[in-house]
Amino acid sequence: MSLRPNARAEVRRNRYKVAVDAEEGRRRREDNMVEIRKNRREESLQKKRREGLQPQQLSSSLHSSGLDKKVKPNV
Repeated sequence: MSLRPNARAEVRRNRYKVAVDAEEGRRRREDNMVEIRKNRREESLQKKRREGLQPQQLSSSLHSSGLDKKVKPNV
């Protein structure tokens, strides 16, 4: 009993190397993309938080340094 050329190639392909399941590969790629998007979003939020704190820290340090000068007596 002879196999058709198409069937013979299919058998050889299946024996040679285990192929990645299409659904499994798609699921992995989607999971990776979701993780990358979450990381980028978190980095962006952290950057905005840091930038938001810097002007507040500068203004509070200016106020405190100005008060220190007024409180200290001149000698």
